Amino acid sequence: MAVAFSGGLDSGVLAFLAEKCCVETQLITVGLENTPEIAYAENAAHALNLPICVATYSISDVEETIPQVLRLIKDYNPVNVGIAIPLFWTAHVAAKKRLSVLLAGQGADELFGGYHRYLGILAEKGREGLRKALFLDFVTYCDSGFQRDSSVCAFHNVKLRLPYTDLQVANFALSLPASLKIASPTDRLRKKVLRKAADNMGVPSLIVNRAKKAVQYATGVDKALHKLAKRENLNISDYCKKLSTQHSQNVTSK
Repeated sequence: MAVAFSGGLDSGVLAFLAEKCCVETQLITVGLENTPEIAYAENAAHALNLPICVATYSISDVEETIPQVLRLIKDYNPVNVGIAIPLFWTAHVAAKKRLSVLLAGQGADELFGGYHRYLGILAEKGREGLRKALFLDFVTYCDSGFQRDSSVCAFHNVKLRLPYTDLQVANFALSLPASLKIASPTDRLRKKVLRKAADNMGVPSLIVNRAKKAVQYATGVDKALHKLAKRENLNISDYCKKLSTQHSQNVTSK
């Protein structure tokens, strides 16, 4: 099976465990040309001793992909568009390699406190406020984020599998004290308990200690969207709406 691989903690744990379960594992990394994180992902794959397929794209590829993604996710939110595009590419690569199942690390950040904004919530609302935020964010992902992600994979006839959202895993993770996830409002790495578990399993240290970087930034897609929107003197949301409208008109005229 394929693993959507950034070289970070979440996907690194999945890749490590898949290999331990004797599954033939193919790592897939996507990003814009000259994106620094691609070299990091290659180093992480080497540390895991697993094969990696790297696919690079241009700003023109982003522009070409947006209408397809918008049609699938039915959402102009810049964050959702920025997440969906790299996953769309990853599923495409998996399909070309005749891999019908794709593992991805979605859900881990909500369960274990991966996002930087959780530091502000902890500082302002304390550990109980953080616990509530994690729970609500995880429920929100399961309610709408999964639909977004599974839609772009299904387009390529690839089945998305999200091990972190398994009911037993989620129940256990949500039951853990917030102090085991984020040490303090200055905790740069966050996701303490997952990092410790990964370290205990033997996941390479460069993966265990890798700081979180959201997929839309790590792949360069967010920067590309900003550049494309700026050419039209629009924000990303309005730019996406414009492309979607143009695409619909072209389809109608045909």
